[in-house]
Amino acid sequence: MLDSPPVVQAIAVYLIERPRLSLPETGPLFRWQGKEGDMRAGLEDLLGPHDSSAVHLLVDSAPAGPAWAELLDGLKNERYQTVVTHLAPLSSAQRQQLIGVCALSGAQLVTPGNAIGATQPGHRSSG
Repeated sequence: MLDSPPVVQAIAVYLIERPRLSLPETGPLFRWQGKEGDMRAGLEDLLGPHDSSAVHLLVDSAPAGPAWAELLDGLKNERYQTVVTHLAPLSSAQRQQLIGVCALSGAQLVTPGNAIGATQPGHRSSG
């Protein structure tokens, strides 16, 4: 019997170039992912081992731009099985929308706070 090739899980990484609260005086407040070379290491930390060819980078200059529409469309049409983003720069409505669409499509939402590959805090003993 022929072995079928493993299914590659498509990963969408949604970044916002200029979050609303980021000002020239404060610097990049939500810089959780670097560009290019740094991103590979950052994604490895967040996701653990993954196929880098499965990563689709979606970047908006401001929240809810064309990349946001592509992300939602990709989730609804099951093109993405994992979404990596930072929720803080999104509006409350966008966060709820993203969480809901991920839940309905079965996609996994990964944020810096719930990273798959990140080391988890140790269990505290009481007493």
